Amino acid sequence: MNSREVQNKLPVNDMIKRFTLEGNNRLEKQYEGTKEAIKQIAGEKMKTFMGTADVGLGEEERERLVVIIAGSMMQSFSLGYGLGKVEGIVDRDIYL
Repeated sequence: MNSREVQNKLPVNDMIKRFTLEGNNRLEKQYEGTKEAIKQIAGEKMKTFMGTADVGLGEEERERLVVIIAGSMMQSFSLGYGLGKVEGIVDRDIYL
C-alpha cells in the first residue's frame, strides 16, 4: 500500500490539519526566503495603512501591526499549502 492510499483513508479534515502543520514547518525551514518576503510585504502594507488611514503610529505600534499582518499571511500560506496537498491526494477541489 503506497502513502497516497494510506493518506486517502484519513478524513479530509485530518489531512488538512496535518498538511497545514507541515506547511507551517516548511515555512520555518525550507521556505525561509518566503517567510522573509512575507515580513517585507507586511512592512509595506503597514506603511500603506498609515498613509491611507492618515494616522501616525509609534515604533511599537508599527512593529505590532507588522507582526499581525505577517502572522496572518503566514497562516494563509500554511493553509493554502495544506489544501493544495489534500486536493492533489483526493483529486477534487476542497472548499472551506
